[in-house]
Amino acid sequence: MTMTRTEPEPSELIAQTRSAFFDSLPTHFERLRWNQHQLTTHQTKRLRALLRTAVADSPFHSHRLRGLDPSGFELSDLPSLPPMTKPEMMAAYDDVVTDRRLTLETVNAHLDTVTQEPSLLLDRYVVLATGGSSGIRGVFASDINGAAQHMAAVIRAGLAGLAQAIGWPPPGPAPMAIVAAPSCIHATRGLSSLFLPGRLAAVTFAPATLPLPDIIERVQQARPLILVGYPTVIARIADAQSRGQLDISPLVVAVTSEQLTTDHIDRITTGLGVPPTNSYGTSEGLMGTAAPGSDTFEFASDLAIIEYVDGNDRPVPTGQTADHVLVTNLFNTTQPLIRYRIDDVMTQAAPSPDHGHQRATLQGRNDDELHLGEVVVHPITIRSLLAGNPAISEFQIRRRNDNEIHIDVVAADIDLHDIEHSVRTALTNIGAPHTAVVATAVDRIPRDPETGKAKQVITA
Repeated sequence: MTMTRTEPEPSELIAQTRSAFFDSLPTHFERLRWNQHQLTTHQTKRLRALLRTAVADSPFHSHRLRGLDPSGFELSDLPSLPPMTKPEMMAAYDDVVTDRRLTLETVNAHLDTVTQEPSLLLDRYVVLATGGSSGIRGVFASDINGAAQHMAAVIRAGLAGLAQAIGWPPPGPAPMAIVAAPSCIHATRGLSSLFLPGRLAAVTFAPATLPLPDIIERVQQARPLILVGYPTVIARIADAQSRGQLDISPLVVAVTSEQLTTDHIDRITTGLGVPPTNSYGTSEGLMGTAAPGSDTFEFASDLAIIEYVDGNDRPVPTGQTADHVLVTNLFNTTQPLIRYRIDDVMTQAAPSPDHGHQRATLQGRNDDELHLGEVVVHPITIRSLLAGNPAISEFQIRRRNDNEIHIDVVAADIDLHDIEHSVRTALTNIGAPHTAVVATAVDRIPRDPETGKAKQVITA
């Protein structure tokens, strides 16, 4: 299959922003090493600016923060502010944003026109959408400069490693392949399309929704030095290379958006010769990276503040697993997110001696828990059994009712009865002995047509 791809000329604003983005990257490399004092000083300054804008220009926040004086606000005062949730934000969207021209109607109408190429709303705003595992659609608007900060935080750790390997600035655009969302309304495609092409990278996009042979062909044509994508797909690309169906030599492999298992790591490292960097990113603006061989994420604390809290939004100490986190985005003054609830289950880790950025391990989402009658089952109970089986390349767990789960597996040759028995045994051991388990072999796990993600656990 011969493929040609023509890209429209970017607007002058996009071209200028790409250039500024490239020029800003050395500063972001330096920020990776900021100590706690540098981060605290920066966070305080950015938080006060965010609060000033929110109080002055967002009716939603003006009401919630009435009487607040941003000029003397300290980081330690943050827990005194009310949290906000996605349902609250979406219900009051027109009042949350700080530009009165932005309404939920105009934002959604713009999203309906976005395809595989970047597009700005009102020639100024980048708009992203996410369904999240809650199923509640969220939309997030940021001016293009804020979006550039978002993108820099996503990619800077990997680029810093590449800079050490080949020098900086790079001698020319680095070949890059991104296997992720097909549409620019999602961060993995939208931000990459806006900021990476040009001096930084020659980008080939391979939507994860394509058939695997087409993905492999695009990646082969790109011969990327940087390979980015969902771990389930990158693992299958690595398998293809192990079978001799692919010949690439990436220097950096980064995975994102899905659970990275030990099995994925082994297959990627064996097939591609590079252990994967695990990236965490949200449309809300929280970004982090776990270095190869580590399960501890280091977050971009210069751009977002994380509070680790229990179910009643009370702080939990380092080392204790939080029920969810509250995130304050420091770079987006268009749609201020102040103590915004994200239902990821994290455990804050001790500080690093090398920098002051927040660190945590990530256990998954609290809405991924399986409720079997009165027993709450963390998905790792089943994931560990499936991910540890070398014959299984992908899987999906679906709760049917209080006493039945179905498991779809992509596997060449496997004993389905053995899977059912091992999962039933594990569930019996944690107090759910009467759960029916049905395992089925399938050719592929369905992916969301917009995001390209494959959800491992379906709880409804």
